[in-house]
Amino acid sequence: MNMKLYANRFLFLRFLFSCLLVALPLLSFANTGGSTASVMPEGVPDPKDLLDILILSICIFVILVLLYMMYLLNMLMNYIKPAAARKPLFAGLIQKLSDAVPIEEEHSILTDHDYDGIRELDNNLPLWWKYMFYLTIVCAGCYIYYYHFSGVGKLQIAEYQEEVATSEKEVEAYMKLAANSVDENNVKRLIDAKKIESGKTLFLQNCAACHGKGGEGGVGPNLTDEYWLHGGGVKNVFKTIKYGVPEKGMISWKTQLSPANIQEVTSYILTLKGAHPANPKAPQGDPYEEEDITIK
Repeated sequence: MNMKLYANRFLFLRFLFSCLLVALPLLSFANTGGSTASVMPEGVPDPKDLLDILILSICIFVILVLLYMMYLLNMLMNYIKPAAARKPLFAGLIQKLSDAVPIEEEHSILTDHDYDGIRELDNNLPLWWKYMFYLTIVCAGCYIYYYHFSGVGKLQIAEYQEEVATSEKEVEAYMKLAANSVDENNVKRLIDAKKIESGKTLFLQNCAACHGKGGEGGVGPNLTDEYWLHGGGVKNVFKTIKYGVPEKGMISWKTQLSPANIQEVTSYILTLKGAHPANPKAPQGDPYEEEDITIK
């Protein structure tokens, strides 16, 4: 009787172990299900995924506890019942899943192998194990078709390239936003050749009429010497362009040029110092030594 009891307990524990093996892929799926859409920083798990894993783990744990309690209750009932009426819990299901031969019939599957008196049984593989193996074959076939032949699934290199392209767009959008947040308090002189050229284009379109194409001055002051009427340097020039000098006829450009554009024009104007254009206008204002505040 004790051997049967231990055998039944062993079969039930094998059944619980099978449930755990089935649950592991579900846990893995819950762990990776939202990773592609996650906006969390790299290395930081998405709280939603952690919550899904926790809920699924609790459900599996509760189910296993309930099954074990049912098993214990069945054992108690079996002890109360007459010996002839006792029947293990889930005996039929466990027998089918494990495909195990009862202990009293093991002599029928003994092999001829004998190792120092130890005999070997010719047991069949458990059905749950074989079905899971067949399922992995089916899943592998579906995976190969979905990712290599259907044209719908994206391989890792394609996903990487897509993420890189998305990141580049995000960086570009951020840089535009950062550029347009420039003001007279945090502006810095640009040294990037493309941005300086953009500043030159804007200068010729909007400023050359008063200051000359070479910055030599006209209606407005000369921009190529070290003298400034309203302060030199990147911050002062930026402020002058942004707010203008209405009392002297210079309009405010903040409604026509973005902060990034004003920064480009300012940086270009500062490159004109010492250019020595033809017919420069006489110096006006006071000399100014600019601090070396630049940005690429």
